[in-house]
Amino acid sequence: MKPAKEDFAVDLELAGYRLPRVAFKRFPIQIELQAVAEAGAMLSAKIKGRAQDIRAITVETYPGIIERVADPAKFRPQTKGTADHSLPVCLAMALLDGDVTVAQFEKDRWRTQDVLALVEKTSVIPGASLMAKLPKGRGASIEIAFADGQTLREAVEVPEGGADRPLSRSSLERKFMNLAVPVVGKAGAERVVSLVDGLEELRDVRELAGALRGSGKQNPA
Repeated sequence: MKPAKEDFAVDLELAGYRLPRVAFKRFPIQIELQAVAEAGAMLSAKIKGRAQDIRAITVETYPGIIERVADPAKFRPQTKGTADHSLPVCLAMALLDGDVTVAQFEKDRWRTQDVLALVEKTSVIPGASLMAKLPKGRGASIEIAFADGQTLREAVEVPEGGADRPLSRSSLERKFMNLAVPVVGKAGAERVVSLVDGLEELRDVRELAGALRGSGKQNPA
C-alpha cells in the first residue's frame, strides 16, 4: 500500500541572510563604547588646546551600559583589559587624540595625566531621551562644560559600524591600517587591501595568505 500524499509548505526565508547584519566596530574597544568614542572624536577638534579649561563632562547613556562600562573600577583601571572597557578612559582619549586605537593601549596612553584628569571630571547618568527614543539602543550624548560657562554637546544615537549604520569604507580601511601596519608594514598592508579589493579575480589565494602573513617582523616601510 502506497503512503498517502500530503501537501506541505516550506518557509525558508531565503531573503533573510545574516551576513549583512554583521557589525564591524569602528574602535577596538567594548562594543557599548562605540557611540561614546565616536561622539568624543567628533568633539576633539573643538576642545583642542582647551582641555585644561574643562570643568565637567556629563555623559548620558543606558543604565545597563553604565553598569558594565562606568562602574567605579572603570574610573581607576589598573590593567589594559579594564581600560578598553572603561567609558571615561575611552572618552578622554577620544577627546584628546581624536581617535581610539590599539596603539594607545599598548603605549599606556590611558595612564597619562591628561587622560586621567578628564576621567576625574566625567560623570555618567541614565539618558531619559535616549531610552524613550531607542529603548534597546547603544547611543550616548556628551556635554562638556568649560570654566568660562561655555558648553559643547554631541550625541550619537546609532554608532557607526552596526547593521543599521554600517561602517564606511574609509573607517574600515583606517581601522585595518592601524592594526596591520605594525605587523606587515605600510606597503604590506596596502597590498592586502589591494588583493582583497580584487579577490574575485585572484587566481591563487596563497598570494593573499602570503601578504597577510608578511615577514612576521615589525616593518615601518
